[in-house]
Amino acid sequence: MVGIIDEVQLFYPLGTRIKIGDNYGTVRYVGEVNGHMGTWLGVEWDDGLRGKHNGIMDGKRYFQTQTPTGGSFIRPGKVGPCATLEDAARERYLNYHSSNVNESLIREAQASLQASLFEVVGMDKIARKQSKFEQLAEVSVDQTPVNAAGYLKELTHLTTLNVSHTLIWNWEIVASIAQQLPCLTNLNLSSNRLVLPASSQITELEPSFRQLKRINLRCCGFSDWKDVMQTALLWPNILSLGLQENSFGQLAEVDRKKIFKQLHELDLHRTNIMDFNQVAKLGNLTTLRLLNIMENGIEEIKLPDCDSQEKLNMFVSLEQLNLLHNPIWNEADTFNELDKLPQLKRLSKTPHLKSNFDEMFSKAVASIASLQFINKAEVTAEQRRGAEYDIWKKYALEWMQATEEGPDSIREFCRRHRTYSLLVKKYGSPADFVPRSQAKPSNLINVSIRYQLTGETWEKKVPRMITVQTLQGLVMKRFRLSGDVPQLCYVDALHPDLVVPLDNNAKTLDFYSVQEHDTVLVQ
Repeated sequence: MVGIIDEVQLFYPLGTRIKIGDNYGTVRYVGEVNGHMGTWLGVEWDDGLRGKHNGIMDGKRYFQTQTPTGGSFIRPGKVGPCATLEDAARERYLNYHSSNVNESLIREAQASLQASLFEVVGMDKIARKQSKFEQLAEVSVDQTPVNAAGYLKELTHLTTLNVSHTLIWNWEIVASIAQQLPCLTNLNLSSNRLVLPASSQITELEPSFRQLKRINLRCCGFSDWKDVMQTALLWPNILSLGLQENSFGQLAEVDRKKIFKQLHELDLHRTNIMDFNQVAKLGNLTTLRLLNIMENGIEEIKLPDCDSQEKLNMFVSLEQLNLLHNPIWNEADTFNELDKLPQLKRLSKTPHLKSNFDEMFSKAVASIASLQFINKAEVTAEQRRGAEYDIWKKYALEWMQATEEGPDSIREFCRRHRTYSLLVKKYGSPADFVPRSQAKPSNLINVSIRYQLTGETWEKKVPRMITVQTLQGLVMKRFRLSGDVPQLCYVDALHPDLVVPLDNNAKTLDFYSVQEHDTVLVQ
């Protein structure tokens, strides 16, 4: 029995990945189980509900699982077959089975016989396919039982490899693949569980990964950021790293002398990072351009304080931030905080439940001076002018009160509204606007409605709460227009250089801050 156990242990080292049906698991124990004959494999399943226990059988612990029902004992004979990457790739791309023709034996026979023309029946057809196989630049063998490299040196053009959802279980296997593929730059290892490399192994394995630029480790079972940093020592030149759907919730500052020296993109989508203070710990990644933290349960964005005229010395190259599907409760504060980032140009965010895209868009554009895109929508000069003008008017009274109270009040105001002082420089002091914006003697206002095509002007008293759609109907009737509904915008009477589009038919003139004696242009 001891000899049998030793043989099974040799074939299934602890950490080996197995697959039975559609279920993936990791071997945590090999040996006898009290009261049961033979040799057993103790398996921790990826699906924590797939097993029957947590590694304890009849009161004795054989192994440990992360969930109460994540463990099972199975016979080695129930484990499905494994394959090399070479065989899996040939089968998928050539419909060719190595059991039919063993090329490694043929190569050995050619060498021993010194006969380069050594052939077997049908080898010419395989050779024609082989020539195409060697030219492959991308290979995907996802969801195959690959757990070894095989002979890959013929794939001299391969740049992109997908071995997600396979049975690869340690970095020695990955290194044996990578070192045979000199052009490999993109590697997808998603949904594999790899044993953490020991410090002694890293020096030996690291040279195999120097050509790698992008690696995806989505759903690879990382629960501790320290393990990520330890593994990252293997990839000295990595530019893009995907860590989606791993369960770590705490981060730590990285030593950029050792890892992430050139990292441009980091995907932390759907991890357990619920506190933005954890994200801020990565602020020393000076080359990072894109950060994805969508679907993480983050409720508030808070960055260190800095003067409203300055930017933070963190995330200094970050241009794109994805915050989609986080329950952030205060949009205005969030955008004010994000203005502290020196290079932020692209932002993705889901509107608050009590907001909508147009309102969120306006707040973000006015609050983040460098913003150029939000949710892939480009910010035009006209949209920026309108959004900034709305904010300029909205906080005019607070600004005036702060200026009357002195420097401390102004600093506090600018801390909460970082871009406002820039708007004052751009559009002037709101002093003239405050009195008339506060004094609303009537629900009706006098506006001039000018039809630009003919120059005709209509002086009209309208309710402040009239919708743009209703006003469009009045305009079409007054100027006898037919066909397409005209587009409206307005010019502020005190600031004629500002033209604000009335681009939401459901909003009111009061929403757009249209005031007495403003001019509505019919385009």
